[in-house]
Parts: sequence; structure tokens; C-alpha cells
Amino acid sequence: MNTVMRPFNGSQVGLVLTFAKASVVLEGAVLDLLRDGWEEDARRLVHHMARALRQAARRAGWWDRESALRVIESLLALSAAEFLPIRKPVGDKLLDLLTYMMRVPACRSA
Repeated sequence: MNTVMRPFNGSQVGLVLTFAKASVVLEGAVLDLLRDGWEEDARRLVHHMARALRQAARRAGWWDRESALRVIESLLALSAAEFLPIRKPVGDKLLDLLTYMMRVPACRSA
């Protein structure tokens, strides 16, 4: 399988803009979740947001973003009891992944 780096080339402009906006909303929601203490209803909502965005990235063929969102989704699946003892490393990893996702070009398989 050959991987070619292309930043959204060949994608519909509407999809690209919607994905970018949704990514910013997800980033804000994750920051709120980290700040507010991993409240269960908020965590569940942000987890669903990450899942929907990951599925959109997958359908668009943006494998790098799908991969980052898969890890974000897994971290957001942690319960409060699981999260609290490892709050700092999980928070740092989420922030790293969100930063990565916002700046890397999309990959498509050729």
C-alpha cells in the first residue's frame, strides 16, 4: 500500500470546512472536560463527538486524522475512576493529539 501525503486534496470543500469546524469544537469540548473534572455526561458527549469525527475522517480517507481520533476516542472512554489517578498524562496526551490532528496533512492510500 502506497501512502501519499495530500492535505485534503480531492475532498469537497464543504466537507473540509465542516471537519475543520468540528475539530475546533472537539478541541474546546476536550479542554472544558479536562478543566471541569471529567463529569460523566460531558465525557460521554465529547466521546460521541470524537467518534463521529473519527468516522468522518475514515470515510474521507484521512488516515492520520482517523488514527489520532481513534486514540482520543479511547482516552475519552475512560471512566472518572480510571481517569483521575492518571489525569496529568491523559490530559497531556489528549492535548498532544489534538495539536497533531490540527496541523498534519491528511493521508490517502493510493
